[in-house]
Amino acid sequence: MFRAVSKILLTAGCIIFSVANLRAGSLDDLKAASAAADNGNVDEAIRLFSQALSAGDLSPADRILALTRRGGGYSAKGLIADAFQKSDDARRQRDNAIADYSAALGLKADADLYVARAQDRDLNGQYDQAIADIDAALKLNASANALVQRGASYRAKGDYDHALADYTAALAAAPKDGLEGWDIYNERGYANFLAARYDAAADDFSKALTLGSAARTSDVLWLPYQIAWLHIARARAGQNDAEELARNSGTIDLKQWPGMLIAFFQGQLKTDQITPPSNHGSMGRARECNLAFFSGQQALINNDGATAIPLFQRTRDICNIHSMQYLVAGVELKRLIK
Repeated sequence: MFRAVSKILLTAGCIIFSVANLRAGSLDDLKAASAAADNGNVDEAIRLFSQALSAGDLSPADRILALTRRGGGYSAKGLIADAFQKSDDARRQRDNAIADYSAALGLKADADLYVARAQDRDLNGQYDQAIADIDAALKLNASANALVQRGASYRAKGDYDHALADYTAALAAAPKDGLEGWDIYNERGYANFLAARYDAAADDFSKALTLGSAARTSDVLWLPYQIAWLHIARARAGQNDAEELARNSGTIDLKQWPGMLIAFFQGQLKTDQITPPSNHGSMGRARECNLAFFSGQQALINNDGATAIPLFQRTRDICNIHSMQYLVAGVELKRLIK
């Protein structure tokens, strides 16, 4: 009897010991995965998060953490794939992220998780599903960040009135949520521009320029592009902004890109005089993207739709599909090609 009981106790002890080891192993994997993610080693983080999850012994809180952070890794890989125009891979990565966020939400409703899933659904072009996610997030936490995200989805699907309402509400909520108002003014400006409300767009871009200049002094790209958007909004509204354009660009080197873009708007350079696009990967594509887009806008300002069409088609060919240039060029083409 003693030997039988001892055998049972010994067996039970081995089971407990094995479970304890398994538990420690999955937590170690989770810790290592988080460290890898923090260090930007996305592939290793995804591998370790997957290993921790496959053990099946994480607590609900740790499982949510692993799913959320692995989802973030998939999202990051999707954006990288987009940068290299690998759209199928980008969508597959985001589908993985959406699945992870959905699994985490099945364990606990969380506003940030709804927003994260909405972002990936938006990038996949699933705008109605993204909006539904933000609706759910706002019921849990009415944040400016969620309003901005929903505004972006409304804007992408062409529902500009709802987008503008969300951006306006986000501006009111921004101070308590720690968001920069100038960034939201920019987003609302893009929505107004897409809606062909150019006066309102110019007002928003002007406010963004005034509020954001101090925060972006170290960003040599921000000011020229900000001035460029303000200029084309003014010009499309029929306003003469020559003095404002000269004043705003006073500290910019007009002989270097993207300052050359401002010189182009001022009539000091023609497109064939602008430095050829860099051949340094995505940097070169970004420069060529902006040159094609803003040249197309200048053609529209000159009432030259025939010249604008191939420039906007070029914009769609080379710009990142999630860029504002890509989105606006598509809308311009629909208006020009009837």
